[in-house]
Amino acid sequence: MKNEAIKASLKATKERRKNQTCKVYEVKVDHSHLNSSTTDQLRMLFLEAKWLYNFILSQDNVFELDYRIPKVPVKIKDDFETRRIAHLSSQMRQSIISRTVNNIRGLARLRANGRKIGKLKFKSEVKSIPLKQYGNTYEILDGEHVRIQGIKQKLRVRGLEQLPEGVDVANGNLIHRNGDYYLSITTYQTREYQEARNRCVGIDLGLDKQLVTSDGVAVQYSIPVNKRLRRLHGKLSRQKLHSRNWNKTRTKLDKEYSKSTNIKKDIRNKIVSHLKDSYGVVCYQDENIKAWQRIWGSKILYTSIGGIISTLKQKVHTPVEVDRFYPSTKTCSVCGSIQEVRLDERVYVCRRCGNVVDRDLNASVNIRDEGLRRIGMVRTESTPAETESSTLASLEYLNSIPYVKASSFHEPGSPHASAVGSSQQP
Repeated sequence: MKNEAIKASLKATKERRKNQTCKVYEVKVDHSHLNSSTTDQLRMLFLEAKWLYNFILSQDNVFELDYRIPKVPVKIKDDFETRRIAHLSSQMRQSIISRTVNNIRGLARLRANGRKIGKLKFKSEVKSIPLKQYGNTYEILDGEHVRIQGIKQKLRVRGLEQLPEGVDVANGNLIHRNGDYYLSITTYQTREYQEARNRCVGIDLGLDKQLVTSDGVAVQYSIPVNKRLRRLHGKLSRQKLHSRNWNKTRTKLDKEYSKSTNIKKDIRNKIVSHLKDSYGVVCYQDENIKAWQRIWGSKILYTSIGGIISTLKQKVHTPVEVDRFYPSTKTCSVCGSIQEVRLDERVYVCRRCGNVVDRDLNASVNIRDEGLRRIGMVRTESTPAETESSTLASLEYLNSIPYVKASSFHEPGSPHASAVGSSQQP
């Protein structure tokens, strides 16, 4: 009877989550409120997780491994010592084993599909511990505190106000990153069904202007390496490898890189969110970002525009990918003729019809038209008032994002307006 009740509960949960959307929130553990005992426990959790993970990889048959492992051998220099697993709970051990087994099965599937793959390697540190069951392995106590299984002290965290009221809290992850601890919380919420918008847009990615839409909006941003990062690199190069001070400097260096990465990630997510909310169909070209990085290196690093495409594929209602070899830059967006365009030519001048337009705007219009042709969709024309209103709304939102500068090709007095000219047609 008990097993039947559990099965019925799991079935009901699965049915309920079909109409829900999954969202993950990350909160930070407040270091200033941790006592010395809790700090040692958190450190030992991740140390034992590393021991257990490396022990799992050393086994011949990981599929029949018992999670109730009291001790594991640990390699110390050229010898092995037996260490006791005292802080990881049984469910944490089981989750680490399950995650490793799933990774092995995933690699096996890739190999069966003909992909070239490597193998899982031993780790010098484990950065996350799965917390499988909410209410048991971890629990949210109030608006500021959480409980982790095996740790007596309530952990004060920052960021729980992100969670909406009434969400269904599921599994989590305890994360160790750059000397700080975070808790990643998976939630299930009521799915918000939005009407699919009829508007469509084409986007062109580049180095001069990171993103240009077919509606005439150009987005530029760049997050260069700061002076502190350069100074830390110089300091690290003068210190003894893997010494205590070297490890401290390395942690500071990782934190600085995380700041830069988070800024670029925030910009990317906000731009994609704007495209998702404003357009039902987003057309883009399959750009070879890796080749761009080999040629221009740091310019790509400062923008991370490659992540925009991968995020678009996941978030947009109808993403349409245009073939990489489609000549979007060489084709005239008015008459369709194709001509060679040098890299230093920022304005496209058609020798056949006389169309004068910015090269990036011309490419984005071509990408939009080619994408719609591929899915058999006809674009509905917007009135000038609707176009102006949406452009102003886009500029206002995009310019509110830190480090982002957005401008319109149709703005009077803008540097792009003279390039577009009166011959530009919708």
